[in-house]
Amino acid sequence: MKSSVLTLFIIFSVASAQEDVFQQLFIDGNDSYADSSWSEAIAKYDSILANGFHHNDLYYNLGNAYYQSEMFGHAIWAHEKGLQFKPNDDDLRHNLIFVKREAGIAELPKPVFLIRFYNSVKSTLQPHQWLLISSMAFLISGLLFTFSHLGRFGMDRIMKTPFVVMIVVIVFSGLIYLDVLQDVSSMKSGIIVAHVSVGAKSAPNEGAKTLLQLPEGTEVNITGEQTEWREVESIDGSKGWVKSEDVRSLLW
Repeated sequence: MKSSVLTLFIIFSVASAQEDVFQQLFIDGNDSYADSSWSEAIAKYDSILANGFHHNDLYYNLGNAYYQSEMFGHAIWAHEKGLQFKPNDDDLRHNLIFVKREAGIAELPKPVFLIRFYNSVKSTLQPHQWLLISSMAFLISGLLFTFSHLGRFGMDRIMKTPFVVMIVVIVFSGLIYLDVLQDVSSMKSGIIVAHVSVGAKSAPNEGAKTLLQLPEGTEVNITGEQTEWREVESIDGSKGWVKSEDVRSLLW
């Protein structure tokens, strides 16, 4: 028992110490940013990410540092990553739109209202949060179902409406969770981070024919990988190979 307690104490102590280190790096990065030392700020923020620590505020500051360095592709990538952790962050969304305009990335035509509304609702929460809502609604509906059958207390009619509401919540949130999960698992997106543009090749080698030009900041689907190359697909379905360093994955 003492050994288990000691082990847990050590684990929590190490975790706390690491968090303190990350916090200090974040502060140091902010200080570098305030001093207009963009490259130093980027290095410190990136070192936090390299150690597996992620937060929307970290990506927000990193994106701003990339923008100040005129690394628009990396800035778009950072803001997109931040929105994965906090989809309803207005500052991240505003900066993303701003940087895309600066990079000359054309906005996609807006879908019809119902699709925009659904996408807006879907993006307000992360996948695990939708799953949590569905699970909680399932638990509550189970309790309501149990109480509704306690006829001698006359609770069946009282519980009927909230029970139906919980069923609707289960179905709605469950379907959104599956939809978001499908988006994450079926499509490996990335951002072109090469300065200005990159030529997508017909094969994974320098001598291959250039099939299309992909401007910095363009979002693509990563459909294959080979050594130092990645096969990407643009929004119009065109495919080509680019160097791995020229595209940064948005995968969770």
